[in-house]
Amino acid sequence: MKFEEKLVDLRKSRGISQEQLAEALGVSRQAVSRWESGDSTPDMTNLLGLCQYFGVSADYLIFDERDIDGDRSKSMPSGKAKNPPDKRFIGHLISAICFLIASVTYAIIAVEGHMLSGFAWILCIITGALCGFQFYLFLKRYFST
Repeated sequence: MKFEEKLVDLRKSRGISQEQLAEALGVSRQAVSRWESGDSTPDMTNLLGLCQYFGVSADYLIFDERDIDGDRSKSMPSGKAKNPPDKRFIGHLISAICFLIASVTYAIIAVEGHMLSGFAWILCIITGALCGFQFYLFLKRYFST
C-alpha cells in the first residue's frame, strides 16, 4: 500500500474527517486532501505528527508494504515504532571507509617509492581487497531489495 492509501485507511478506521485530522495537526484540510490524493507529501514535522496521532511508525507510513528489513508486511502495525534492524549501520560504514583510506594510503606510499619493496604492494592489495569486500557486504546488507 502507498502512503496516501495508508493515510486514508488510518483516518477512516478511526472515523475522523479530513478536517478533524487537519485541526489536530495544525494544517489545512486541503493539505490533508493533497496528502491523501498523492499530490503532495507532508514535511517531517507533519509526518511525525501523523505517526504520533495514529500511533504508527514512520517506517509503516513511508515504506510501500515493506518494513525496514524488506520483509512483506500484510497487517496493520501494533502502534509501536520499530527499532532499526541493525544499529551497526554506522560501524559498518566507518569500517568500509577506513579500509578505503588505508588502501589508498598504501597505494600512494608504494607509487611514490617510499617503500620500494613488495611489502607496500602486498599491503595495498590486501587492504584493497578488504575494502571492496567490506563495501560489498555493506551495500548487500543495507541496500539490496
